[in-house]
Amino acid sequence: MASDASVRWSARSFTLLAAILFLGWIAVLDPIFLLAALLAGGVAYAFFLVDRRRHFEELQGYGRDELDRVQDGADPVVSPGVSAAGIHLSFFTRSRWRAKR
Repeated sequence: MASDASVRWSARSFTLLAAILFLGWIAVLDPIFLLAALLAGGVAYAFFLVDRRRHFEELQGYGRDELDRVQDGADPVVSPGVSAAGIHLSFFTRSRWRAKR
């Protein structure tokens, strides 16, 4: 846990340092500030990637499901012979890639 926190705080610190150095470059227009800001930003991004790689399995979202969600859009919407309030509902399938009519 302490290691995770140290990686996150290192990424935050280098991001803040990069922002301060970039603002310093804007104020002074000295190229060394710009190079230092780019270097600090690169180091912050590296720490971010290390933290993301450590917790990649904890990420939840669209790509985590084992089901194929693209194929879910092609499933039948209504089964044949179903009616609602006396109105017959036709059987059709949806496609995510076909234009809507």
